[in-house]
Amino acid sequence: MFDPAAIARETQFLLDNPQFRERPASITEFLGDGYLEIEDRVRPGLKEALVAIFGEEVNPKKIAAVQRAMLTGAIGIGKTTFSSIAIPYMVHWVACLQDPQGWYNLLPGSRIAFMQMSTSEDQAKEVVFGDIFARVKHSPWFINNLPYDEKFKNQIRFPGDLWVLPGDSAETTFEGYNILGGIVDEADSHKRTKEKDYGEQGYDTINSRIESRFEDQGLIIVIGQMKKMNGFAAKKYKELKKDPQAHTVRMTIWESLGWQKFLNPDGTRNSFWYDTRRKEIIPTGVAGLVKNENLIEIPNVYLPSFRNNPEKALRDLAGIPPSTEDPFISLVSKIDAARDRWIETHGNVSPVKDNPSRPEFEKWFRADNDPRKRVVHLDLAYSAEGDALGFAMGHISKLVERDDELKPYISIDCLVRWKAMPGTEIFLGDVRRVIYDLKEERKFRIRQVTMDGFQSTDTRQQLQKKKYLVEMVSVDKSTLAYEDLRDALYEDRIEFPPYMTYYNKGDTERVEILIQELLGLTHDGRKVDHPTDGSKDVADAVAGVTVTLMGDRTYRKGVTSLDAARERRDENQATGTDGDYSTVSKLPSLAGLGLQAPIPPSSGMAGAFGLSVPKRLQP
Repeated sequence: MFDPAAIARETQFLLDNPQFRERPASITEFLGDGYLEIEDRVRPGLKEALVAIFGEEVNPKKIAAVQRAMLTGAIGIGKTTFSSIAIPYMVHWVACLQDPQGWYNLLPGSRIAFMQMSTSEDQAKEVVFGDIFARVKHSPWFINNLPYDEKFKNQIRFPGDLWVLPGDSAETTFEGYNILGGIVDEADSHKRTKEKDYGEQGYDTINSRIESRFEDQGLIIVIGQMKKMNGFAAKKYKELKKDPQAHTVRMTIWESLGWQKFLNPDGTRNSFWYDTRRKEIIPTGVAGLVKNENLIEIPNVYLPSFRNNPEKALRDLAGIPPSTEDPFISLVSKIDAARDRWIETHGNVSPVKDNPSRPEFEKWFRADNDPRKRVVHLDLAYSAEGDALGFAMGHISKLVERDDELKPYISIDCLVRWKAMPGTEIFLGDVRRVIYDLKEERKFRIRQVTMDGFQSTDTRQQLQKKKYLVEMVSVDKSTLAYEDLRDALYEDRIEFPPYMTYYNKGDTERVEILIQELLGLTHDGRKVDHPTDGSKDVADAVAGVTVTLMGDRTYRKGVTSLDAARERRDENQATGTDGDYSTVSKLPSLAGLGLQAPIPPSSGMAGAFGLSVPKRLQP
C-alpha cells in the first residue's frame, strides 16, 4: 500500500545516514508484515524483551541499544523463539548497510559472523537449522533481498559474507571468525569441571572477539534457565544487572504469556502474592503495605503448584532457582505428616528397636500372606569415625488421586540406621543376613535390592545367587530420587514409621533419625546434601526405595491397575462409601499372620505387615 509518510521517513533516514542502502526495520517492524510475519504469535513478554535490547526505534550506529544482554526465567517462556528472532534481526540490520565491511573497518571479503553457541555443535545446528532457518526461509524480506546459499548445510551463508554459525563452548569453535553478534544458549547446561565452566569460557571468548573487532558495536546475549544459584547463569545475571551497557530479563511464565490472560471480568488481575524466600502466600492487603523485594504477584491459576511444590514452581514457573541456603524440603510440616499417617494406620510403634550397632526387629514384624512386592535400598557411608548404613524397605500399598491422576502411595515398612564404632566397619555379610531374614523368616516378598554403585561387588553377586534382582541406584549422581521423595511428601503419598535410635553407640538421648535427616537436607543446584555435622544415610535409603517404586510399574501389579482403581473410585463415589482406593482385594485373616493371638484392626498393628486396612473395615 502506498504510504507517502512512510516513504518520507525512509528518505529522510537515508539522507541522515548515508551508510545505509535501505532503512533497517525496527525490531517491532521486523516481526510484522514484509519481514518475519509472526507478530501475532510472539508472546507479549518476548516482545518487551526484544524492544528493551534492540530499542523501539532503529539505532543507525549499532545493531542494538546495549552491548550485552541476558534472557533467563521459567521453562517455556520462549527462549528459543527469542534466539530465532534476535540473530536474523542482527543479520538484517547489517545487510542494510551499503558496505558492511567498510563500516566496521574490515578488509573487503572479511566474514562477519553471528554465532549460536550451545552445549554441543549438534545442538546448536538443531537451533540454527530449526528455528532460525525457519524464520529466514519464510521471511519475504530475506527471500527478496538476502537469499541464503543453499549449498551449505552446516552454516547459513548470506550475500556480503554474512554468516550464521552453530558452535559449542570449545575455544577452537570461534577461531578465524569476526563475531559481531553471539548468543550463549543453555547457560547452565554446559560442561563444568573443577578447573572451569565451559559456558563461562564460551561467553568470555565470544565477548572478547566482539570487543576486539567491533568495540562497542556488537551484541552478546546469554539465554537459559538458572538451574542453580551458584552457577554461571546466576553469576552472569548479577554481573550484568550492574553493567550500564547491559540489559537483563528474568521472566516468569505469566509475564511471557502476558497479564492480559489472567484478568478478572472487571479488568483487575486474578492473582495472589507470594514471598519467594519464606515460601509463603501473603495476603493481598499486606503485600500492598510491605516493601519486600522477595514478593511476587502470581496468577491464581498457578496457586496449586506453589502450594504443593514451591521449589519446583519457583524454578519452573517463576525462573527462580533454589538457593544454596534453602532447605531442600521447605514444607517441613509434610515430613511430620508422613510419620503421623503411619502411626494412624499402624500404631505408634516402630518395627525396629533402637540399637544403633545392630538392627533388631520386633517379633510381630512379619508379612505372612501379603503378596505385595518389596524394595530394599542400602546406603553405606564410609568414615574414619565409623561406617554408617542406611537401610529401608518399602512397597506400594494403594493408588490415590492427586490432581486428577492416580498415583502410587508408598509405605515404608522399616527404617534402619546401622552405625559402627569409630575405626570399625560394617560387614556386608551381616547386612545380607538381615535381608535373608526379612524374606525367608518374616515372609516379606522382597523382589529387588538397590544400592549405590560403590557398594561391594561380592554383596551384589551373593544376592543375585539368591535370585534377588540387584540394581545400582545412586541418589547422589542425580537429584531424581530426592525429587520423587519430595513430590511424594508434598502430595501426602508416603508414610514411614516413627523410628527412634541413638546417633552413636553410647549416646544417652535418642533421635528420630529420618526426620532429623530430612529437615537438614540442602540443595546447591547439583546435589542434595546434608549439614557438615549431619548425615543422610537413612534419607538416602528412603529416596532409593521411592525412586525405584515410582519408576517400575511392576510394583503396581500386585496393587491394581489404574482402570480398576478408577472403577472402584467411581463405585465408591456412587455409593457414598469410603474413598480410600485400597489395593488389597482380599485381606488375609489376622490369625494367619503368624501371631500368637488375633489382633483387631483398631490396634493399629495389622498395618505393620504392610496391610492397608480400609476405614470401612475398622470398628
